[in-house]
Amino acid sequence: MDWIDDFLDNKCNLIQISIIENLLNTSSVAYKYDNLEFEHLDFDEANSIIEDLKENDNPKDCREQWKRHTK
Repeated sequence: MDWIDDFLDNKCNLIQISIIENLLNTSSVAYKYDNLEFEHLDFDEANSIIEDLKENDNPKDCREQWKRHTK
């Protein structure tokens, strides 16, 4: 199992990539990540991008917008 740990060690995974791609559609800071290369991201960089995108996320659903506004 050591070879798989070496291969996957500290690399961005597919779940993180899909979360980032979805958030890029609704986040107001998506312009900062226009030329993002997923193959060069590590695990921690991907998490920081996800946090930044979630902080500035503007959901399309009116109910979600209302929930955010009234918090």
